[in-house]
Amino acid sequence: MQDSTWVAIQASRSREGTGLVLPFVILHSVSLAIIAFAGEALADSSTQLALTAALVIGTIWIVMNFDGVISDMGALIKDMSGDLAESNLAGNWRKLPIGMMRGVNVVFPALLLIAQVAAIY
Repeated sequence: MQDSTWVAIQASRSREGTGLVLPFVILHSVSLAIIAFAGEALADSSTQLALTAALVIGTIWIVMNFDGVISDMGALIKDMSGDLAESNLAGNWRKLPIGMMRGVNVVFPALLLIAQVAAIY
């Protein structure tokens, strides 16, 4: 792979990963505000179901997309060639614990989701 192609793919995937942070924060911040301030409205089972469904579906969508970004980072590390592979930046990239990052990407949102669903019910 040419270095320019590698850099373009890396930049694109990086932007996608960064772009997923805001929807995640908004989803969970809004749900926490609803849990905190909804009062009696949250006692309705249909409201609980709607909020839970939005949280679960939104979290799964974001986690799946971000896992793809992390997975592509691992592949890009293996695809470095030429001068890029010998750079100091490449050395830092090779040290990234991709497996741990993918695990944390699932565990942290799952724990947050469990806590929020428990608070809803």
